[in-house]
Amino acid sequence: MFRSLALALPLIAALDVPAMADQCYSPAEARAMVQQGQAQPLSSVLRQIRAIGQIVSTDAMLCDVGGRLVYLIDVIQNGNVIHVQVDATSGQITY
Repeated sequence: MFRSLALALPLIAALDVPAMADQCYSPAEARAMVQQGQAQPLSSVLRQIRAIGQIVSTDAMLCDVGGRLVYLIDVIQNGNVIHVQVDATSGQITY
C-alpha cells in the first residue's frame, strides 16, 4: 500500500489543478481566450489583486469555475496565504 501511495504522490502533485476548478487552461489557451475577448488580460486585474496583499507567484491560472472564467492566484494577506479568484471578464475579486 505504501509503495502505491509513494508512486501516486508525484502524479497527484504534477496535476496541481485547483480542486474548485472544473477546467484550467494552458498559457497558450489563456492567451487565445484573451485575444478573442473572452477574458481580460491578467495584467489588467493585477492592481485589484495587489490591493489585497502580496502576490505569492505570477503563475496565475485561467480556469472555468462553475461556468465562469476566473484567474486563480495565491496572495499573502496578514501573514496567511489565501486563494483568490478574480472574475476574468469583469475583474471583480470573488475569493
